[in-house]
Amino acid sequence: MRLDYLELCGFRGFRERQRVDFGPGFTVICGRNGVGKSTLCDAVEFALTGQIDKYLVDKAARESLDDYVWWRGEGQPEAHFVTVGFRADDGSGFAVTRSRETGADRDAARIEALLCVPGAKPERALQQVCRTSIIRDEWIAALSLDLTETQRFELVRAALGAIEGPDYAAKAREVMSSAEGAHNTAAHAYEEARARLTAALTDLEETRDVALQAGDIAAALSSLDGLTPAGGQDLGSRVAAARQALARRRLSLGEMGGVADEVRAVTALRDTVAGPDFRAGRDAAAVAAAEAEAAVRAARHALEAAEARLHKEQETDALAASLAILVDHGSRVGLHDDRCPLCRAPQDASEFETGLAAARERLAARRSGVPEARAELAAARTRHEAAAEILRETEAAVLRFASAEAELSAREEALSAELVRRSLDGKLAHDAGALDAAVQAERSRLIDLERSILTLEASQAVERVTDLEAHLEALRVEADAAADRLARARAAVTAARTLDRTVRRTNAEIIDERLAVISPLLNELYQRLRPHSEWRTIDYGIRGDVKRFLSLRVGNGLNPQFVFSSGQRRAAGLAFLLSVHLSRPWCTWRTLMLDDPVQHIDDFRALHLVEVLSALQRSGRQIVCAVEDPSLAELLCRRLISEPTSPGRRHDLDLVSGGGASITRSTDIAPAMAGVLGRTRDLSAAG
Repeated sequence: MRLDYLELCGFRGFRERQRVDFGPGFTVICGRNGVGKSTLCDAVEFALTGQIDKYLVDKAARESLDDYVWWRGEGQPEAHFVTVGFRADDGSGFAVTRSRETGADRDAARIEALLCVPGAKPERALQQVCRTSIIRDEWIAALSLDLTETQRFELVRAALGAIEGPDYAAKAREVMSSAEGAHNTAAHAYEEARARLTAALTDLEETRDVALQAGDIAAALSSLDGLTPAGGQDLGSRVAAARQALARRRLSLGEMGGVADEVRAVTALRDTVAGPDFRAGRDAAAVAAAEAEAAVRAARHALEAAEARLHKEQETDALAASLAILVDHGSRVGLHDDRCPLCRAPQDASEFETGLAAARERLAARRSGVPEARAELAAARTRHEAAAEILRETEAAVLRFASAEAELSAREEALSAELVRRSLDGKLAHDAGALDAAVQAERSRLIDLERSILTLEASQAVERVTDLEAHLEALRVEADAAADRLARARAAVTAARTLDRTVRRTNAEIIDERLAVISPLLNELYQRLRPHSEWRTIDYGIRGDVKRFLSLRVGNGLNPQFVFSSGQRRAAGLAFLLSVHLSRPWCTWRTLMLDDPVQHIDDFRALHLVEVLSALQRSGRQIVCAVEDPSLAELLCRRLISEPTSPGRRHDLDLVSGGGASITRSTDIAPAMAGVLGRTRDLSAAG
């Protein structure tokens, strides 16, 4: 099976529809960086698997690789799809199309059936096909020298495919899984049996302890008659009802203790209120309150009189001031037509002056009483405030005595109601001693009742002991059987694990034999690529029994990963990956794709690689190689032999208007002359 064509549109850097027809013998793809060479390899892998595995990180900055599978540049493609076509040697073919809208038109199982040998393919076969058929620039060292020894072994083991014949490893794992499941079930059953046995032993011991306390059954039943009805119930039900009644009455007994404390407190308060000191204090407070009230009334009258006098004195001062103003006004105006300007009485000048002088003398002789009235008012206010304060104090004292009497009345009423609610004599509210006696009597009755309940339970326990002993014996038998099953399950798990280790060891030995195929290929390719001028061979070593390790060594046991330069590591990695590719017995796809394999490799080793690819092409492999250097592309087109039945082809890529990649030129490589082909076949036969 070979690549026939690749058609894509709106995929990665290709906006417009493009078709790449592959030469049956070889195809050389040439173009500078960023023109889509790697995208063609991505398209083949994506069409087959729906993934592009070359990225170490597929998520970053809230984006993923899935956001960049399809075209994201300017303009809108006419469609989003990838189609890869295959052609068999007999001319039959098939194609796989994967689009953004509908996904793949073939399921993975069908594609695997067309590209892989049934029964020999590895797990995740399509991913292994792409990983071993498409050698990418960024994976050359990463999938060879840079792998850990365990990862390197797993890569080679997967490339070799499944072991032929029955998959004993899977069957051994199934046996071990089944044995472990049975062991877990048996262990769980054993633990449950042990738990039931322990619970039964505890119950038996408790029942025996109760049985030893059995006493007078008749007396106990008589005690229960006061709490539960004698007829219509079996003994167990009556005992359960008595237990509930006992709990209720214990709670009530605890509350009665609080009632007794309240009776004592009310009695003490009653004695205080009825005592002579309380009565004398209450009467004295009432008398003092009455006297204080009378003093407040007297002080209020004196205050009102002082306020009235001040008002009167202020009015008299205002009148005197008005008279003084009139006298001054009359003196300024003088007689008018021999009459007084104030009263219009007929007077002569001497009489008028004499009257004015007399008025002035009387006004001057008058003394104002306002200051005295104000002082008297301030004193009256002080006396009133003092009397009011005394009244408040006496009223507070009266209120305290009244509150004590009201509190006594309320507490006596509440206490009487509580005693009635508890069906007790209301007289007990005045007799704390009698209430204490009643509480003690109830406590004694509850003690007798509890003893009776224990006695009846003990009588039942005597009957239960025999039943529990029989049940315990059955549980012991069950626990022993569970222990036997657990022991057998443990032995089965041990045997299954031994079987699994044996199968894995046998599989490892089979893989070792098949790995021997890679060794000569690896050394042959290593010698042809010549990564190092002195170390002409490379050896691999496998160690480990169940967990396997594959190491690579050059020279005197040196690790090439640490002693080779970047270019040497890539050359050695190419030898390793090519040997892995050639060792796949399960894959019918005979195409080797290389994405820019000469990065960091000098011209000398690049020429060696061209010769190796030419030899692989002559052995029947289809070679698809993408390079950046046009000269190298020309060399590949000359050294990879184009035959009439297996011609070669070259495609040149570049960017076009709008930024999309495009095939700018496709060239069919003319077949070599018959003489060259003949010599080439002779050389191949001789080699």
